[in-house]
Amino acid sequence: MWVQRIAGIIQANLNLRVFLPLLAAALLSTWYGLFWSVAHFASLTGGLRVMDMQSGLTAAQLFTQIRTYSAETTRFYLWWELFDYAWPFLTFTAMLFISAWLIHFLPAKAQRLFPWLVASAYLTVLMDWCENIGFASLVVLRPDEPMWLAQLTAALHAGKFICVMVFNLGFLIALLAAIVAGIRSQLRENGPSG
Repeated sequence: MWVQRIAGIIQANLNLRVFLPLLAAALLSTWYGLFWSVAHFASLTGGLRVMDMQSGLTAAQLFTQIRTYSAETTRFYLWWELFDYAWPFLTFTAMLFISAWLIHFLPAKAQRLFPWLVASAYLTVLMDWCENIGFASLVVLRPDEPMWLAQLTAALHAGKFICVMVFNLGFLIALLAAIVAGIRSQLRENGPSG
């Protein structure tokens, strides 16, 4: 299964030589994706946020926002959408490396759950990529407003946020479990204080 293979690749390459460049790329793309580009987009649109970052969007809201895009806004947004293919992949892959390191501290039975975290992460990336295709298509097809495409894109958008929440929950559980396992290990090594 592809998930097992990816999980194995991550676990086999769990070292700083691989992780640090990946983390640097993820942090740089996050800085660009969350700060400068978002501020620039807001300045082009009179304060709008990038559609990809707004939760609860409806098809009608998508069309309302897209109608306000100038030619410059459209160019910037479509370029940003290209960037948004790298950003989730780099970020979730870096998070998977951190998760693999955390899970390494857990019993072998718990470590077998790592492929599920991998599946959750890359399902989120896939949903993000499909959402990007939908958003970009709606912007390019303007002034046409295909309702079916807007509804599908809004559903993918909502699905992406659900997948992000599932992954974040799994990551949080792995983090807390690793902390508890570390504390228990320290207590066993040091014995009861007294």
